[in-house]
Amino acid sequence: MEKKLNLNFCNLIYSSNDRNINHEKKILIEAYNFNKDFTKIEIPKFDIKIVYSRKEFNEIWGSKTPNYVSAFTKDDNIVIFSYGVFDKETKWEKEKFQEALIHEINHLFYQELRDDEYDPLWLSEGLATFMQHDKKKFNYKNKLKIKKEILNQYFEDMTIESYQVFTLFVEYLILEFGEDKILNLIRGLKKGKKLNNLFQKIYKKSFDKLIENGNRYHKIT
Repeated sequence: MEKKLNLNFCNLIYSSNDRNINHEKKILIEAYNFNKDFTKIEIPKFDIKIVYSRKEFNEIWGSKTPNYVSAFTKDDNIVIFSYGVFDKETKWEKEKFQEALIHEINHLFYQELRDDEYDPLWLSEGLATFMQHDKKKFNYKNKLKIKKEILNQYFEDMTIESYQVFTLFVEYLILEFGEDKILNLIRGLKKGKKLNNLFQKIYKKSFDKLIENGNRYHKIT
């Protein structure tokens, strides 16, 4: 039987047979507050639906999904595998459940900052992944070079490697220049300002120069 728990900022929808619901609720609250503290804004109430099989997940998604997809945001709501089946239905260990929640909740905050827009993709996905890494520099085993053509990819062209490139660029922008500047970048995009002009105004550098410096920052040749 499906149950709904009102957490004020969201409704948590889950199975009455879910033995991990208290743990899931605790992680959810922490993930929400982590994103709220970063963005310094409120967002509209949303639903989080916990699912228990890949079949159920795919039915909501609308097609077959690869095993590295563990959660998604759709129509301002989140769908995620339960903590109990997370390591069985995805390629990730259970510890990644919290990271997945942080990532998806960040999308909701980003869309609120950006006025329901999701672009540019490198910024929305890179920021969400940066947040799931606890706002720290992630130790990728083999760092991919930051390239403009990858940063400009559309959703249908994205690969798992794209996430790394997006995140490396966002890491550089935040860890080198601070959190406020990237929030100002998003607000500027919301006002309809051009990305290249915002880079010059906020970072005093062109898009191409920031990419070049980002690779130097990460020691990527």
